[in-house]
Amino acid sequence: MKNILLSALVIFLGFGSPTAKAQTESIGTFSLQEAQNYALENSYSVKGTDYDLKVARKKVWETIADGLPQINASADYNNNLNLQVSLLPSEFFGGEPGTYTPIKFGQKYSSSASISVSQKIFDGSYIVGTMAAKVYVQLSKDQKEKSEIEIKDVVAQAYYTVLVAKENYKTIVENLAINEKLLRETDAYYQNGFREELDVDQIRLMLNTTKNQLSDAKRAIQTAFVVLKFTMGMDIDQQISLKNSLEELINPIRSEEPVISNYDLTNHIDSKIIDTQLKAQKLIIKNEQAAYLPTISAFYNYSKNTSSDYSNVFRSDVPWFKSSVIGFQLKMPIFSAWKKRSKIKQEKINYLKLENSQLMVKQNLKKDLTLSFSNLLNAQEKYENDLEGVQIAKRIYDRTRIKFNEGISTSTELSENEQQYLNSHSAYINATLGLLNSKIAFKKALGKL
Repeated sequence: MKNILLSALVIFLGFGSPTAKAQTESIGTFSLQEAQNYALENSYSVKGTDYDLKVARKKVWETIADGLPQINASADYNNNLNLQVSLLPSEFFGGEPGTYTPIKFGQKYSSSASISVSQKIFDGSYIVGTMAAKVYVQLSKDQKEKSEIEIKDVVAQAYYTVLVAKENYKTIVENLAINEKLLRETDAYYQNGFREELDVDQIRLMLNTTKNQLSDAKRAIQTAFVVLKFTMGMDIDQQISLKNSLEELINPIRSEEPVISNYDLTNHIDSKIIDTQLKAQKLIIKNEQAAYLPTISAFYNYSKNTSSDYSNVFRSDVPWFKSSVIGFQLKMPIFSAWKKRSKIKQEKINYLKLENSQLMVKQNLKKDLTLSFSNLLNAQEKYENDLEGVQIAKRIYDRTRIKFNEGISTSTELSENEQQYLNSHSAYINATLGLLNSKIAFKKALGKL
């Protein structure tokens, strides 16, 4: 999603964009908070982690059910098309010694039915498994929470991109109107011999450039809306509008003094995830150690069987014979050529790897917080400088236009000052987007997004 946002930003800066599909259905106006809330309910990535959480909860019962009584039934019906032939010495039947008589044992039809019940009495792996299933649920919850934080971050960036694209479009529209008026006036002066044709061509060139910029800005808005709706989990053909203005979002950040207070690493979602992974790894080690323990189970089996020369084995004159058995089973591992010990050592090494990852995650969180804090301060300073810069550049451009109309300034100077103003405005727009994104990054690093 961040790559998509980056693409939208590149388009916004003037490198072109695909034409958005026609929007035909309107579903309302969204504030930033409302857009984020909508995404938490409808985003594709959040829905995916929600499904994972549901699966994890079902997995808990699957694991528990493995330790409850297991009942199975079976039945079969056989048509012995050709009974097996056995050769018996003929002398048993009064025949010649050294010869054999073929004999078929059994009857043409046979059937059996049975029911069995088994119950685990002790299994170390089962005990560990039930504990691991609950940790698995917690890990799925953590992943869902992280996905929600990420989607709020991406929706905010997309929302900001729409607002700055609209602000850029507004400025270009104003500049287009100025250039159109300037061209009319300059052409009128030229027709009356007070201007050179060079001045008219220079202003016309400025106007054409502005028209191209306006087309790019219009496509940038369309593209930014498409990205926003996609990140929200909305059909991109639907039409929406935004409640918040750029000023409503930027002014509180301008007046805010960012501080790092009450920061607790353990409350950050990345820290929670690695802690849960460590708990899961401990249980994996215990599960491998449980392989040394015996397993005890009880079982009961009841069955009936019959054989008959009649295809209907349920006739009243066909006897059925019962059998049943009850017992206990003990399995005790004796020797596995140190295979179990090797597995335990492998999982202990994996635990050490996770501990190392835990240290890295915590240091990375500290790094992200420090950098995001510094970036926010720099973004605030840059925004104020670029805001002042665009105001100065606008005043210079306005005065140059007045001088040009009075014949004091040249069209080349006017063109240069217009470009200076547009460059300053582009820097201001980028600074605005940078400040908004820096604030989101800082809140995310604090674990408060």
